Amino acid sequence: MSVPKLEPLKPEALDAEQRKLYDAVLDSPRGQGPARRLVVRDDETLGGPFDAFLRTPVVGLHLERVGMAFRTDTTLPDAAREIAVLVVAQAWGADFEWWVHGLVARRFGISAEQIDAVGHGDRPDFSDDAVAAAHDVAVALVHQRSVDDELLERARGALGERGLVEVVTLVGFYQLVSGVLTTFEPPPPSGDFDVVGPPTKGARRG
Repeated sequence: MSVPKLEPLKPEALDAEQRKLYDAVLDSPRGQGPARRLVVRDDETLGGPFDAFLRTPVVGLHLERVGMAFRTDTTLPDAAREIAVLVVAQAWGADFEWWVHGLVARRFGISAEQIDAVGHGDRPDFSDDAVAAAHDVAVALVHQRSVDDELLERARGALGERGLVEVVTLVGFYQLVSGVLTTFEPPPPSGDFDVVGPPTKGARRG
């Protein structure tokens, strides 16, 4: 991994606004149990996009809440959400995002074969219409910057109108996160983690 563009901020160096964001990350589900080691390094600095967010802590706190809302406050099935995030991570070559959400996707029934297909820019086979629709909307947005009428109606049927809006918004949010990750290249969360990015970055074959 490249040298990070930002020196990770240690907890003792944080001001009050930064500490509020830091504590919000630790108090959220991502900061609890085994998942904590994915976002908090051995020296207690934050991994992923969160260290960069500390530089703009008020905005960063809003972004942290939006990220959690996509996990807890939408109608999207978990697998549909995660496949869309993986499409974004592959398109941007966002290694941390690909690695973390690949682990999460497996928990929600996305197979290793499906993840590998997304990683190579291919369309996996899907048995679930909602997951297929979320994947296809994400691909359309990140590669064509638009969703055609046929796909829009198919996604509306599979996800509902609320879910359709949510997946479009999700893709936009994770492109923001990907931009932060690929710009600042934060170090891995821990020395014994091997953060593996997508096998191809940005390529689209099918």
